[in-house]
Amino acid sequence: MDVDTESAEKRAHVKRPWIDGAVKKRKPLRTSTSRSDIYVTRERRKFNGQLSRARKLLLDKHYPHITIHGLGAAIQQAIMLADAVKESLADQVTMDVTSDTVTLYDDVIPDDPDAQIVTQTRENSAIHIKMALTDDMKRSFDGRRK
Repeated sequence: MDVDTESAEKRAHVKRPWIDGAVKKRKPLRTSTSRSDIYVTRERRKFNGQLSRARKLLLDKHYPHITIHGLGAAIQQAIMLADAVKESLADQVTMDVTSDTVTLYDDVIPDDPDAQIVTQTRENSAIHIKMALTDDMKRSFDGRRK
């Protein structure tokens, strides 16, 4: 294989074409959210706050379920949060885990001021973890409220 063919094959495996300009990533589109949705980011400093919020929604506010969402690199944090919630409630929660692929949009702002801004798409993995208290746990907390 000669050098030209090898470099052409490497370019064919590039995910996106090279564009002269700056890429501005848009925020992901979210479907309608509810108070029981927790969106996890990669920032570890928010972890304890998200854990206490999840516990409060299930135990104090008596939501039937919560949903923890993670996108891309935050998938690992979402899994860690779900495990921490489960452990803090003595494994008295059910979990329903789904994954999907989300389309994200980026604006490419060209270096040439006369050129138009181009929108390009990319795909990223997402995870959704629906958590609910088990019936035994619900009954024990219902008894305490009376």
